Amino acid sequence: MNNWKMIFRSASPLEVQLAKNYLESEGMDVLIQNETAAQIYSNAVDEPKLLVKESDVEEGIRILTEGGYIKS
Repeated sequence: MNNWKMIFRSASPLEVQLAKNYLESEGMDVLIQNETAAQIYSNAVDEPKLLVKESDVEEGIRILTEGGYIKS
């Protein structure tokens, strides 16, 4: 996962999943980190994080901003 970077996180696994689906609908490769642990352990672990390839960071942020997931 050396070439993957976090661009979005939320305390809500559902919100992270929706953002993932949105990016995938735009043709981006996306991973979620900590999703299962966050669902099981609630606030005891890190929030779920959305990761994209390092080369897609700027485009991913732009897409999520346009989609209302990231406030500008």
